[in-house]
Amino acid sequence: MYTITSMPPPSHLASVAPLELDLGELASRGRTSKAAPGTVHSVLQTNQMRVAYQPLVDLRRGRIFAYEALARCPVAGLESPPVLFDRAIAEGCCGELGRTVRRIAVDGCRSAPLFLNVHPHEFDEGWLVRPDDPIFAHDHDIYLEITESVPLSHFSLCRSVLREVNGKGILLAVDDLGAGYSNLRYIADLAPAIVKLDRHLVSGLIHESRLHKLVRAIVRLCADLGAEVVAEGIETESELNAVRDANVRYGQGYLFARPAPTPPPIDQSWETPTMRP
Repeated sequence: MYTITSMPPPSHLASVAPLELDLGELASRGRTSKAAPGTVHSVLQTNQMRVAYQPLVDLRRGRIFAYEALARCPVAGLESPPVLFDRAIAEGCCGELGRTVRRIAVDGCRSAPLFLNVHPHEFDEGWLVRPDDPIFAHDHDIYLEITESVPLSHFSLCRSVLREVNGKGILLAVDDLGAGYSNLRYIADLAPAIVKLDRHLVSGLIHESRLHKLVRAIVRLCADLGAEVVAEGIETESELNAVRDANVRYGQGYLFARPAPTPPPIDQSWETPTMRP
């Protein structure tokens, strides 16, 4: 303990005790001070973050391949994940929020591969490369999803970080292909194991339509670059038939399951006629 003692007091204050400050105690008080309610700092301090799991299904086998872990916050005004992370950026705790979500996700699903979203701003804070990050303690494959709809402002830094974690066994997935910026260079430069087609490419997809031909061409391109494809947002049997006819390997969407606090059993199957070999 470090003690700071004041100079001798004037005679008229002789009865006042010397000032003693425990610097360790002051630091502790600073660390434990309560954040304002309704802030992301408060959410993290009070352990209010939650995760919902949605399965990704192998369309050839009709079985669960992995789960995507989705951030959930019950605090009014922070329920939307984009709003939640925007607020975290403003408060300077985006990296801490991302790590918290990863910890909850890994703790809640130890028995299967996981897809975890990473906000581009997290690359500025260095959390992902820490050796004690929860992703390095998972017994199954981890796929970090890098959204294609948000531009990576510091692409060289992000690519460097992604290559470092990839070198430690973490796999990469490009999310939302076909939305926003449609930057196909992500696929070439990042060499992802998985490419996820945005819902806009899947909604209302009809066999042999122009959009269907585009999806089929994207699947061929990804295969040439060594990536499998996930079709997001599958809600109908006709969409399922169309993505399978386009040779999409994996599917995700309300047709299979909505996000839930507990992941469906890994051995659950969807044995519909369209999903049989």
